[in-house]
Amino acid sequence: FLAASGLRTPHNVMSMPLLIHAFSAGLVAPPAGTLIVGGGPAGLATAIALAKRGYKKVEVLDRLPPPPAVDDTAWSDTARFYLIGIGGRGQNALRKVGAWDAIEPFTQPVAGRKDWAPGSGVDGGVLTVHADRPPSNVIQRDRLVSWLLPG
Repeated sequence: FLAASGLRTPHNVMSMPLLIHAFSAGLVAPPAGTLIVGGGPAGLATAIALAKRGYKKVEVLDRLPPPPAVDDTAWSDTARFYLIGIGGRGQNALRKVGAWDAIEPFTQPVAGRKDWAPGSGVDGGVLTVHADRPPSNVIQRDRLVSWLLPG
């Protein structure tokens, strides 16, 4: 692909920022098809961003079946799902793909985190709060995936 594009770096390898710039500037046409392996939040957000940039035939492969619908009652079973934090950079990335405003109502803001070492017990965790940062928002990982999936 790189050789056919005519764009080269001194070592005949194009860096990712240069490749992204080449596509964005219209110097190189997007490929006929794009395959993303991994249908988690990052893979799905990447697929959405590529589609918004005009890429055609963007496919996402994942080994797991799709999660329940965003408004499914299964999400009330908190023991079934783990939470992920979406910090400022993640929120900005979701804004850029046009998803944050719809996802935010399904999140809960948090001001810090607590980490436990193995065997430390319920009271043995270490709390970390960064007062100089905006709060992160947490959401069930699969619920975020469910929202990002095409409906």
